[in-house]
Amino acid sequence: MVLKLLILSDIHNQRITLENILSEAKEIIKRPFSVLIAGDITNFGTIEDMSLLLELVSKYSSQIYFVFGNCDPIYDMKKLQTSFFHVESNPQQLEGITIVGFGSAQPKINKKILRKLEKNSENVCLLTHAPPYGTSADLVSLNRHGGSREIRKIIETHPNIFLSVSGHIHESATISFLGDCCIINPGPVTQGNFAIIEIEENYTVQGKTYNIHEMK
Repeated sequence: MVLKLLILSDIHNQRITLENILSEAKEIIKRPFSVLIAGDITNFGTIEDMSLLLELVSKYSSQIYFVFGNCDPIYDMKKLQTSFFHVESNPQQLEGITIVGFGSAQPKINKKILRKLEKNSENVCLLTHAPPYGTSADLVSLNRHGGSREIRKIIETHPNIFLSVSGHIHESATISFLGDCCIINPGPVTQGNFAIIEIEENYTVQGKTYNIHEMK
């Protein structure tokens, strides 16, 4: 099994840029792929805005996993009618991988779920909006870190988390590692950023970040 994933974050309601990225990703991957979206799908928009953006992504992939960000209509999330996977404290399976998410810039981590997944020896992809603190995924200006200390602690104390996908920090498009865990911040769709990764059978991860404006 080699699993191909398109990683997106911080769409902020930019439909044209999003569609251009999706079209380009389809040409790069050249096979069916799943999509992970690390929040801020809207820009303080409505639940209807979110639905329309998810439907746009669904033209390119039928398997979409997402969390909300601080610019999404969290208060209205229960009204979201979609067949795609909102993984907030809601683990979902994808070809032997368990994807579980915690949204917002200040996530509420459900440690009970994580303990259960570790006890069952499940290989976990952590999908969050905020990146782990003190990594190349959360660097802001003047080399300061703007990520979540709790997410970092969760990664360090749960060795079955082999992949952490996040966004929120627009300045830090990166693929790096925290111990054995691959840390990915694709950068914001608003600036033309995305990432494509491959997950091998032994759960090793390799991939690349792209900027659509630099590809023309």
